[in-house]
Amino acid sequence: MPTTTTPERPTTRPASRTPGSRDGAGLLRIGLHLLLAALPLLAISAHVFGVITMQASAAMLVIPLATAVVALTVLAPHAGDRVVADGMLWGVVGCAIYDGFRLTTVHVFGWWADFIPIMGTWITGDPQDLTAGAVVGYLWRYIGDGGGIGITFFALASAVGLQRCSRRTAVLAAVAFSVFPVWAGLIGTVALAERGQTMMFPLTWVTLTLSLVGHLIFGFVMGLGFHRSRAVRESWPWVPLTGELPAARPALPAPRAPHTPPAGQSLDPDTWELWRRQLEANALETSTRGRRAHGVR
Repeated sequence: MPTTTTPERPTTRPASRTPGSRDGAGLLRIGLHLLLAALPLLAISAHVFGVITMQASAAMLVIPLATAVVALTVLAPHAGDRVVADGMLWGVVGCAIYDGFRLTTVHVFGWWADFIPIMGTWITGDPQDLTAGAVVGYLWRYIGDGGGIGITFFALASAVGLQRCSRRTAVLAAVAFSVFPVWAGLIGTVALAERGQTMMFPLTWVTLTLSLVGHLIFGFVMGLGFHRSRAVRESWPWVPLTGELPAARPALPAPRAPHTPPAGQSLDPDTWELWRRQLEANALETSTRGRRAHGVR
């Protein structure tokens, strides 16, 4: 009967993740991401309220900060960057699906106008060139607005531990976030700014309903993305504010040979028990095959 090697039972579990308070540089990085994520939406409101033009805010604030954050991410990557990247990706996807609904109501049913090309001309500075305005405006909408909202939601939701919740909870939280503050901020800008309805769109029951439905679609997609994101579960580098996440059930590692488990001291008790059972099963199976080969029953 072949010999087996049983790993030594460990006495301690692996250390938990380090709380965010011990990673000041990482928190500063997330703060920069959140600042950059908020600027594209704030730039629209500032332009409509007459505080600063989008052409100026894009040139002096958004583009320089985006360049610095991208360079920092490439040259000095951080674990939290994966969560930010997933947030941006799902924000863009949600915005694209939202626009599938919105542009249908604009170009097929004619229920309201598309103000995104006009917004783009606020950045280019040429109100007559709507083609360039559409290109710049939609880039700003998808990467700046949609991606920025996705980054903000993913970071805040990870910080409070939403990744431990069910898919339904994640979707409801994302939908709520897309309604307030995002949709409420948009409608507030249109309603409160002196020229808001002239520059963007008139407030009617039709436009209120359509814009709200679009944001509900966006939030639904973003919530599904958050729940499906592996980066959220595996790469968020800090303990959530609501407490440490429950330990994941250890996966049984595949041995290099049937009777060669990894070093015992690297296994936690649950994995050790799984290994012990597998070793016993392997030994029994090998012994049975050997007896059959020699005609022993």
